[in-house]
Amino acid sequence: MMKPHRLRRLAFWATAPLVVLATLFYTLYRPWALSWGATDQEVARPMVGDGIVEQPTFDATRAVTINAPAARIWPWLVQMGYQRAGFYSWDLLDNAGIPSAERILPQFQGLKVGDLVPLSDDADAEVVALEPDSTLLLVFRSGETFTWAWGLYQIDAEHTRLISRLRWRATGVFSRFILDPFEIIMMRKCLLGIKRRAEARMDST
Repeated sequence: MMKPHRLRRLAFWATAPLVVLATLFYTLYRPWALSWGATDQEVARPMVGDGIVEQPTFDATRAVTINAPAARIWPWLVQMGYQRAGFYSWDLLDNAGIPSAERILPQFQGLKVGDLVPLSDDADAEVVALEPDSTLLLVFRSGETFTWAWGLYQIDAEHTRLISRLRWRATGVFSRFILDPFEIIMMRKCLLGIKRRAEARMDST
């Protein structure tokens, strides 16, 4: 039978790596992931829909500068969706492997408040707020409510800050342990995908 001090030593070496990883995650990785690309002022700035999810466990504000006016970026936002234009991210994971659109799709440009934007085969988000060239708010309500706000903030005639804010209160294992740590991989690619497409369109005009 193993002696008590050996059991304690074994328990220490078994749990120490987990403690170190958890510490690094919550002190370094998670703060970086939740505010990727955004300034402190942008993180603190109120955005439409902030009050819908009370006491969120996940509150992420990300941003990117796009070398294009807001009016050139907006069409890429309103056509997003599962099996619409896609999410400009990892298509195999979020769009059934269908490549995200590389052009503006006229059939998806008429988005309005009350419309449903498909997120997957069995999930839709409602358009709760929409101001062309400025603001878009999607709200998903099924078990866990989450809000996805987009804001376009013109810097000058040729440069715009695109800001995305995701908020939810996790109650399930998937949201807490899968979406939370890995969602940044999808969101970062989405923002950079919109940037690339909008800037390429500018170069072609």
